[in-house]
Amino acid sequence: MSDAAANDWDETSHDWDQMVEADGSGDVKASADEKWGYQAAPVAVPPASHINNVDDSIRLSNSALAGPDAQTYANDDQCDGRTLHTVTQPDGTISRPFVCVHYSSTSTIPTGYVPSTSEILYYAATTIHADGAGLHKRPSKVSYTNKYVPTLVAATHPTQTHTINLLGHDITITLKATSYEWDWGDDTPNTITAYQGMVFEKGMDPNKDPRLIRHYYTPPNGWRSRFDGPYPDATRTITLTTTWSGTATNPFTGETQTINGLVTTKETTGPFRLSHLIVSNTDTWEEKQGH
Repeated sequence: MSDAAANDWDETSHDWDQMVEADGSGDVKASADEKWGYQAAPVAVPPASHINNVDDSIRLSNSALAGPDAQTYANDDQCDGRTLHTVTQPDGTISRPFVCVHYSSTSTIPTGYVPSTSEILYYAATTIHADGAGLHKRPSKVSYTNKYVPTLVAATHPTQTHTINLLGHDITITLKATSYEWDWGDDTPNTITAYQGMVFEKGMDPNKDPRLIRHYYTPPNGWRSRFDGPYPDATRTITLTTTWSGTATNPFTGETQTINGLVTTKETTGPFRLSHLIVSNTDTWEEKQGH
């Protein structure tokens, strides 16, 4: 494997032993001595060495959309501080009736009005800009079409908090990712999971480790010869759509409530190129074989 391909995995310089080996059919296979990353303890959020500015720009430049119930609340012309409303709770039960007020029109807020926790969450969903879940892709700038060289993805920020100010109270809203949908940009079925994935670490089998979320790209336009790559003008784009629950504690009543599907975010890698690896053994590997 070329030095450039090896360094693609974590954008760090390495001394590589044999990374890949031929399987006899023109494809490439990860060897038992692969060195695809460096040692790091498993953590919920990868250390800074695993995340670069591109990763963070993807997470922070995402699109965000309030859930349908929150949008209904925002557009409800009967949200007038008098008309009763109900919502379906996460467990399927119906909330106690409550009235709501659009806080963008402070003149309509009745004296002594106490907002429900549902209303606080819906208001937050329609006013904050939720961040993305942290789309982490490796290799970051390219994907390979070899049979045993997957593209690995993970979501690095499965929770986030925001603060809103409502009727003189600062209220913390906690968003937790509940569903991830990966669109690979190659017309294959999307991958949907409740699991965020894990950033690759040394010692993991990139093809078999169950903690990794992987995808295998295939050569475009029926291309087969492994000596003709990279493919001219062949690009793909990965899009991550994340559904979030929202939790808040009502400072007026002390009630804590969670609403599922409160916010949906979408983030994308932008186009990256496809390529194909050609096997090359290092001097270290050849010496191990007695050559």
